[in-house]
Amino acid sequence: MVLIFVFFLFSCGLEDIPYIDYINDSSVTDNTSAVIRLPSSSNEGYENPPAGYFVRFEIYYRIYISGEPLSGLIDTTALRRQVNGYLDTDFLSFDSLTNKTNTSANPSNLEKTFTDRKYFKLTLEEDNIDNIMGRNSLGKTLDIQFSPINGVRPVLTLNSGTTYTLQRAVSGPGLNFKPEPDRYFLNHSDLYNTANVTDDINADVATNTQTAPELRFTYVSMYIFAIGKDYLTTIYSQPTHIGIFRLAEAF
Repeated sequence: MVLIFVFFLFSCGLEDIPYIDYINDSSVTDNTSAVIRLPSSSNEGYENPPAGYFVRFEIYYRIYISGEPLSGLIDTTALRRQVNGYLDTDFLSFDSLTNKTNTSANPSNLEKTFTDRKYFKLTLEEDNIDNIMGRNSLGKTLDIQFSPINGVRPVLTLNSGTTYTLQRAVSGPGLNFKPEPDRYFLNHSDLYNTANVTDDINADVATNTQTAPELRFTYVSMYIFAIGKDYLTTIYSQPTHIGIFRLAEAF
């Protein structure tokens, strides 16, 4: 009976390891925008069912309080540490997963991996992001804009279509919080106030151990990955770092 069962498993193709190809790196030239060409249905794991596993893309973020008003691309350890020491620590903690040359990377339960470091799932003001980033987004160009103009809220578009306003999360696994001053990605005294960095208020914000210069700026770091299903099993692509963006002033 055991031999028959083993033969049944292999004859049904269950020996194949479910896999979703990674998302290519974004095109980033400064800390105000990013453009990503999302995988198409021809990429491995993204094919139409039943061959493909893809369900949707997910974006996770964390906000960092800083004393540095940097401009330009933030892409080195020195610059990340200049923004916030925790930013570089978090970035390095994800490096083994995001490094596309790491052939042994085996991403699993990425939601927990990110929420364990206080990264939260991005939301949108106008619609459910799961709908926007589902199968209809395959092969499209994702454009994320963090305008440096005061009061202009960050947005994303797909193929220059409908504009969606980025919103902060209000919950995570076993956690509900009320972001201050609101859910928009704009710099504000209530956002960079370290006293508000609690699980009840700004759980999605990282404090800063620096005492000088004055802490009055904020940045956000964002990652994207694909999530899929193989029967009852959830599978993931390698996460891709979208970029680090400076938040414009709320007013």
